[in-house]
Amino acid sequence: MTEVNLDFSKLTIIIPTLNEEKSLGNLLSLIEKICQNCKVIVSDDGSKDKTKKITETFEGEIETLFLDRKDEEVHGLTISVLDAILNCTTPYFLVMDADLQHPPDAIPGFLKLLEEDYDLVAGNRVEIVGNWSFYRKLMSFVARLLGKLALIFRRKNRVKDVMTGLFGSKAHIWKEYIEENKHKFILEGYKVLFDFLKTYPSKLKVGHVNYVFGTRHSGESKISRKVIWLYFKSLF
Repeated sequence: MTEVNLDFSKLTIIIPTLNEEKSLGNLLSLIEKICQNCKVIVSDDGSKDKTKKITETFEGEIETLFLDRKDEEVHGLTISVLDAILNCTTPYFLVMDADLQHPPDAIPGFLKLLEEDYDLVAGNRVEIVGNWSFYRKLMSFVARLLGKLALIFRRKNRVKDVMTGLFGSKAHIWKEYIEENKHKFILEGYKVLFDFLKTYPSKLKVGHVNYVFGTRHSGESKISRKVIWLYFKSLF
């Protein structure tokens, strides 16, 4: 259910993609049902499937932009998100995954807090649906703990779940910061919010939206040894 008092035209939803043809169409349809006049940027890192075609041929009331990054020198989820933010033309943006693990019905909650003048709104996983192995659960717990400790040690802005990929913010805050500090991000990494929090110098008004982290509907997880190494590298 959407909230009629929310102005979705002020929101751009950023979806970083790499070969997400099996879930992207469903996600766009769900987004349209919730916020008909929002904008969507699909920031693609070199897909070899039909991700581009699905984006450009989507028929609906939402405005979709395909940001093609296949020829860029640096690839990674973080740089894909940062490039999309720089192309954002609305006051607010929301980053979410294409695999439907982030619930589209959480979108109104993010916009509501942003319109209440929160600078940053982070998703907080209160439940994880799926058959995670003990090792993955342990790895996630340790990563969240280390990230939280790193922010406390640096006396930086903090969120409940530093590993979340679901977050929204005021676009101008990020644009101004990225233009001067892009080098402070692990551009080929996957934890763009953590990179921002650990280096952003000013105090932010931070809010949270609780959500259930769902199962991947299709495709394969992007977690790899390289992803893990890049995260631990970013802690220091």
